[in-house]
Amino acid sequence: MKARTTTGTPNIIAIYADDKKGLLAQILTIFNKRDYSIGCLNVSRTDIQDIILITVEVEIPDRELKTILRKIENIIEVYRALAWDTQNVALNKIGFYRVSLQLLGDTLWTLLQKHGATITKIFDESLMIQKIGTDDSLTELYNQLDGKHLLGFCKSALIAEQSMLQLDQFFSPAEETLLTSDLTCVPC
Repeated sequence: MKARTTTGTPNIIAIYADDKKGLLAQILTIFNKRDYSIGCLNVSRTDIQDIILITVEVEIPDRELKTILRKIENIIEVYRALAWDTQNVALNKIGFYRVSLQLLGDTLWTLLQKHGATITKIFDESLMIQKIGTDDSLTELYNQLDGKHLLGFCKSALIAEQSMLQLDQFFSPAEETLLTSDLTCVPC
């Protein structure tokens, strides 16, 4: 896998907002204007009607983080924007690996069991493997599969467990700082 160039501290930003057309474009414009490197983006529905959770993994210099959060919260549809340093948050993603069917055998089964991965689909000449884990664990499996039999790879669906706010915290004033165990999220 190609290494990204680092321009700031990797952060996870959780944004709670109304589900309106054009919102994602407004948010991405804030990051693109300053050329921040976005590693992952996920938009998902919540249990609150018409409220979505947008989770962004982005590299932002520490001195600019509060300003960016404030700009995001200035968007009419946004209720709350919170950030966590990726070093302090357990992040799970889903990794998909497409490998040649020739790899199927005892060695592959042992590797899948060791990494907690599963085969999700078998095609005529390849199979799809799925693993849920951290970037490091997904990369470790990638490195062990890498070679002529690895035909494709992608990661998806970033959600930080800390971004699952309780309803009373969701509507609390933005200047309050939320504490999740010993993790502090950065308010705007």
